[in-house]
Amino acid sequence: MSSSEQPAKRYVFDPLWDQETERLLTNEAIWDPGTSERLDRLGVAAGWSVLEVGAGYGGTAERLAELVGPTGRVTAADLETGRLARLKDKGIEVLQVDITTDELPAGQFDLVHSRMLVQHLPDRPAAVRKMVAALKPGGWLFLEDTDSLPLFRSVVSEDFLQDIRAAGYGLMRESGHEPRGGHFDLQAALECGLEDVSAEGRTVMMQGGSPQARHYQLWLEFMRPRITGAGLLDDARIDAALEEMADPANRWLSQILISTYGRRPR
Repeated sequence: MSSSEQPAKRYVFDPLWDQETERLLTNEAIWDPGTSERLDRLGVAAGWSVLEVGAGYGGTAERLAELVGPTGRVTAADLETGRLARLKDKGIEVLQVDITTDELPAGQFDLVHSRMLVQHLPDRPAAVRKMVAALKPGGWLFLEDTDSLPLFRSVVSEDFLQDIRAAGYGLMRESGHEPRGGHFDLQAALECGLEDVSAEGRTVMMQGGSPQARHYQLWLEFMRPRITGAGLLDDARIDAALEEMADPANRWLSQILISTYGRRPR
């Protein structure tokens, strides 16, 4: 497998893109606070063994390490592990995994968490089954994926950046991204026979010029050559949209991030 080509075919974003680290960090700036709150709600505690699948830059894995303490175990798994190397100094195990082809350690974890990964995969139910198999009896599966329909809803105007959303997410869907991913997580959890299954959604209000807004600028810059190449929008329109995202006077909604929870039967 060519590490410079294969990941990009399985995932919308290229892990070797020169701005991918910043994109991951700004994504964490949006979503980590809510994820941390939900980990607390699930009762993640000292001594737990936990697995983060699709760990990205590792922010959630670091939070998990704080919660489980020195008596616990945290494993951060990703296809591209270069950005996670620093976690080893914090006692976090780093595991290179391609969830589409590799198996996870079976029956070892009190919690398996994944955020914004499953919705990009070609066989989502198979990936969820692998995560369930990694749980101990009674362990929790915690999946987070999005519904992109509300993205860019704003008081600015009814159609604020909606041409950008339609163009970008239309092409992402062609690349394998499921824009209703969080809904499929719930379906997969139920089909796996998990107990105490529930789901909820959250959004974050963006302000132009903030680190969170920067995430959407990076997304648009990454998608620019695809959008223009497909003839959907021109560079002038994309430049204007980037300026709108940089303007602190503008506020808009993120996607809905749907959190799905379920417990493996004892």
